[in-house]
Amino acid sequence: MERSVRPYTSDVGVLEPKSGAEFAPSSALFSRPSQLESLAIGLGLGALGALPACIPGCDTFALLCWISMLAPAAGALLGAARIDPLRFGAVPPALWAVALALLSAGETRASLPTPAFGALAWTGLYFMGVGAGILWRRTALSAACLLLAAALLVGLPARGGILGAAWPARTASVLLDLSPFVFLGECCGVRDMAWHRSMYAPVGTDRFQRAPWSAPWAATGCLALGVCFAGIANRRRAARFESG
Repeated sequence: MERSVRPYTSDVGVLEPKSGAEFAPSSALFSRPSQLESLAIGLGLGALGALPACIPGCDTFALLCWISMLAPAAGALLGAARIDPLRFGAVPPALWAVALALLSAGETRASLPTPAFGALAWTGLYFMGVGAGILWRRTALSAACLLLAAALLVGLPARGGILGAAWPARTASVLLDLSPFVFLGECCGVRDMAWHRSMYAPVGTDRFQRAPWSAPWAATGCLALGVCFAGIANRRRAARFESG
């Protein structure tokens, strides 16, 4: 029984794909930016975090407050942009540390005794944002949500500067513990951020006592949690790419 052999031709029918490429997952969805693009994004986020240091009259506490709100959102931007956190993730937090050091050098009296632990703490917050950005994969939405959440946690202890009765003592103590600004300040060696001039009167610090964060343990713990979370999220993204 003879078999009909179709002659070789480069012509294909309308419904016949020329290759299987169109059935494969688009590599563009998983590709990373180039090294130059990744470095540029990292430097841009670093400059954004250091921006208040260029404003006349800015002190270390103002810069610390800005970083406490920006760090998770900046991490989410880098994570959602598919930048490798292990190679370029540390660029923005390092620039923020340089900005804080330069600002502290211009002060007549050092207000942050251990800024190195503060840098470890905001790096941990930043890498937590990186992990959230990797998992969420929606750049603007993830960054906006984290920025809003951080701003609320920073402003709630002092009621956002709104006049009125202070929070009950127990509530105020919990809100101080949850504030990223208080957390970074105490990691930087401030004995108790609740006594800072921006919080003493609005929070009513003299009504209660609270145990401040222990700088070495809190900073290193936050860094470890952030790096582990970003690493796990990055591995999940790589596994998702390999599985197609």
